[in-house]
Amino acid sequence: MTPPTATPVARQRKRRTRTTNVSCRPPLAVSTLLPIDYDLLPGFEHLRCPDCTTWCPLTTDKGSQEWKQAPHHTERAGTPGARRCSGSNRRVLLDLTIAQWQEQLADAAKETASRRPTTVLKKVKAPVAPAVTQLDPAPATADSARRTYELHRSRCAACTGRAHCQDGGRLAAAYLRLLQAEPRRRRNRALYEELHAAAEKVRARELPRQRHAQWAKVAPVVAAADSARIEPLADAIAPIRGAEVPTEWRDSKERARALAADRTGAAIREASPLRVKAN
Repeated sequence: MTPPTATPVARQRKRRTRTTNVSCRPPLAVSTLLPIDYDLLPGFEHLRCPDCTTWCPLTTDKGSQEWKQAPHHTERAGTPGARRCSGSNRRVLLDLTIAQWQEQLADAAKETASRRPTTVLKKVKAPVAPAVTQLDPAPATADSARRTYELHRSRCAACTGRAHCQDGGRLAAAYLRLLQAEPRRRRNRALYEELHAAAEKVRARELPRQRHAQWAKVAPVVAAADSARIEPLADAIAPIRGAEVPTEWRDSKERARALAADRTGAAIREASPLRVKAN
């Protein structure tokens, strides 16, 4: 299967130039260019001009086998600023075969695919703590307003007797307003606690029923497992329970100590010089 061409422009049939002029610049070898900067398919030879990065066809003169870039402009002809590119009519050396070019193109595609970065996962931003001025203050009560008012009167020289300064008058008015609203606040608080307690009682009554329904749902499975565990298995060998098998942790510990003492005594007797001399 023929690999797709690297040229972004529409293919055009090879055409011959109307001029036999040849640029005096040194020939351009396609082996010095990137595989994606030229197309060597027969009849569709194209090349990206190194001077102006314009895709232009490769042509040959009549009766000649030398390839050269077709005359082209740096911008589209007929537009302001268009001029003839210095790479026009420059000789091109096709020093690579089509198979070599396709192999280089495949290798470049593999290398580019391996360099593609993985998906970048955005780091979760830690929540920023609000400033002190952004915090919602605790709701004022009659007691807190009274303490604030008394503290102000103890520090303010203008607040004497029934006379108040501007701030003292504001604090006194706030204290009176909260004192009048205190009975209503207590009633609302008591109503809230009563509703919360009633909800807790309902939840406490419903919890045993939910538990009972859950156990009733799994009771058949549990009963089947218990019956299967109680029934003896066919052709099963019962575990051997001899007198020499310890069944308690204390017996196992004392037996281990006795065995260790026996091994120690045997080792001492084996290494005793008296026994060696007696032998």
